[in-house]
Amino acid sequence: MTERYTNGRSAAEIREHAREFSPDLLPDSPALPPGDGVSWLYAPGEFELAKLERLVREGFAANRFVHYAANYGSVQGRTTLRRRLTGRPGQVLLTGDGSIAAAFDDADPAPLPPSHDGARRLDVPDGARMLVLGIRAPEGEPAAVAVADDGALLPGAPWEALDVSGVWRPALERIGAAGRAPHQDREPTVVLPVPRDADGIFSLEAPVLGRPVISCAGSPRISTGESRDEALAASPDAESRHELRRLPDGRWTSVHRLAFRHLVVLDAEVADVTVEASVRPAPRRGAFVCSDDLLNRIWGTSAYTLRLCLQELVLDGIKRDRMPWAGDQALNTLANAYALGDGAIVRDGLTALGRPRHGYVNGISDYSLWWVVNSASYRRCFGDRDHLVREAGVLAGFLRHLAGYADERGLFRPREEPDGFGDASAGSVFLDWGVTIDPSRTSTALQVLWHWALRSAAELLAETGSADAARWAALADRVRQTLLEEAWDPAAGAWREYLEGGGTASPHANMLAVLSGLTPPDAPGVRRSLLAAERAGTPFMTSFTLRALAQTGEHGTALDRIRDLWGAMLDAGATTFWEEFDEPGDGRYAMYGRPYGKSLCHAWSSGPAALLPELVLGIRPLADGWAEFEVRPHLGALAWADAIVPAPAGDIVVTADASGTTVEIPAGTTLVDGERRHAGPARVTLAPA
Repeated sequence: MTERYTNGRSAAEIREHAREFSPDLLPDSPALPPGDGVSWLYAPGEFELAKLERLVREGFAANRFVHYAANYGSVQGRTTLRRRLTGRPGQVLLTGDGSIAAAFDDADPAPLPPSHDGARRLDVPDGARMLVLGIRAPEGEPAAVAVADDGALLPGAPWEALDVSGVWRPALERIGAAGRAPHQDREPTVVLPVPRDADGIFSLEAPVLGRPVISCAGSPRISTGESRDEALAASPDAESRHELRRLPDGRWTSVHRLAFRHLVVLDAEVADVTVEASVRPAPRRGAFVCSDDLLNRIWGTSAYTLRLCLQELVLDGIKRDRMPWAGDQALNTLANAYALGDGAIVRDGLTALGRPRHGYVNGISDYSLWWVVNSASYRRCFGDRDHLVREAGVLAGFLRHLAGYADERGLFRPREEPDGFGDASAGSVFLDWGVTIDPSRTSTALQVLWHWALRSAAELLAETGSADAARWAALADRVRQTLLEEAWDPAAGAWREYLEGGGTASPHANMLAVLSGLTPPDAPGVRRSLLAAERAGTPFMTSFTLRALAQTGEHGTALDRIRDLWGAMLDAGATTFWEEFDEPGDGRYAMYGRPYGKSLCHAWSSGPAALLPELVLGIRPLADGWAEFEVRPHLGALAWADAIVPAPAGDIVVTADASGTTVEIPAGTTLVDGERRHAGPARVTLAPA
């Protein structure tokens, strides 16, 4: 048991203590590429889709066994921008690849020739009140332009972009370098030594995503693995492709970025190995530490796992599925909010995934619903109203598309679509690996998720003043009534697996109904269903199930299951958490019928990063952006616990033991303690629970 010296410790002390239980390979703030602070403008979605397209392309190139629905959105490569002017003469400097046309007020746009340095200089005439730009990018690139002026642009006036429906919406502004648009930037890299062990294998303390660099005599071949066994297998059908290229200085490196912890070099005399590891500048603002060292290790490993998967967008895993998946991200957003506070990467992922060309997000009907739910979760955790306003039209349009699958009772009836994932004939319903849904019956879990998505969309759109909000609220009420009439078992006090009947033992419907607020207050069977399921499939659904279990009052049971399930991965040697829980034996790394198919650094397994501070200390947002929050400790057998939550307004610092709970409240937030409210900045002590 780890010791703690005093209650009310500082944030710096808590973070330093938490670092002891986490892999510490990567710096918090790696060196960023040089930038000039230039303002670049994009039409909504163009920046994010450019990131998504590149990640998908690179993921397929780097790995042999990849599946990703081909209906994800693509960049348009053109846009029209406008901004109001001061009416005074001046000059605007425009930089960007491709063609740029400009017009003032109601004139027709005319092409601007580039100057000797590639920039376009536009003279603004006296009296002009509006500047309109037409941007057309090279093939495959998003439309982007850098803009600077000498005072002709109206201060405070926003740039607007014309979307595909002919509506002017706020343009996206990103800061970058003068000659390099921000969508071309990558996460920075750090060079790490890869030591050689007694058996001649090069091994790191934990996995990374990057390119190994080998100093050697000869022409090497390599084999890599997230596990030692995978690297030693050196199979020609390995998960990753191991093509090498020679650098100008004579060293060798991989053509593709590789996810690995262990490296075997063949056919060469090796002098030195390093790795250029990709790492997002995401300081470890959050922290959790308590009197149980196993829980501390689980929290630290969860946070590290998630951070490795932050690679421009939030990736599923760093090895095989090096791409973003909407369902997984609904969980990752929570872990991010408690551990890292990196809202920008959540926002970019939501924007990119919310623009499928047809069908469902990721080709999966329920992942489309998770995308809506996660949009609400992002608003709650990060308080980003600008994103909500900018994307309200996309959200409203997507809900209209999804409503096309609803029947006369409001139920969601997904059907076969092009580029569907899995069994398209059954509506491309995934739910989780290992879950089989009878396509001839109506899954309660899917309908509860549909209700949750409708309610989430109604609340988000109501905030923007959208007329569609009332429509989705009414449809949510209709779905709720149908579920209560046909899926609720009053005798069992729980939700049936199917509307047409069946038992109540399946945890998925009951878990989702608790989290979405659908479950009636008197529901003893729901708790029994959640208690009966030691785990609910993968760490993805299990994390949500444990969260629901705690909401029924079973905090201690949920904590014990985290110890057992995630602790077993640590016992098996994990330094990042796996796609599936550990199954001891020769096939512990197998999945999808392949011996090393299981991802050993998978973002959907990072759930404890959010679960532990929420379960143990009861830290939860009650209003968007943590403007209001509560703290309700459930220490149980723990002697003490400390946590830092990186809220948008500043760090929420909580320390608790048997003598009471101390909370540091940042300015702009309010701690709600029953009938009492404590506005920040303040430090308050709550009585023992």
